[in-house]
Amino acid sequence: MDAFRHAYWMALLAQKIKYHKALKLGIAHEKGNKKNWLKGKLEENARADSISTVMDLENNCSGLNLGCLNKSLNSSELKNLIISEIKKGNLKILKKDSSGNYLDCSGNRIIETEWKNKWYVPKCLISSKK
Repeated sequence: MDAFRHAYWMALLAQKIKYHKALKLGIAHEKGNKKNWLKGKLEENARADSISTVMDLENNCSGLNLGCLNKSLNSSELKNLIISEIKKGNLKILKKDSSGNYLDCSGNRIIETEWKNKWYVPKCLISSKK
């Protein structure tokens, strides 16, 4: 799950380096999404878009805060903490139907071919608690 990956990466960074350095690194990585989108490159077998980037930034910040507040946790404990936060709804995901299709905030299926070469896709960002 994308929310886990971003939060965990940032939490690990926050345990090892200063908050502001980790934050700058996370922001720099996400800024690359638009550049990669313009070049047609994929990230985790998907093409980034504006709302996915917002989601990643929010999950990065959540992970950063979790790592700063829990510097003594080992990697396994940190994984469990982030999974718990996901289950509580404290991270962000993109709204999907039971078949895995993206939905807009009104619950309408997004036809991906209609949005293939668009940065702004009307996907809906929601709490990780389904």
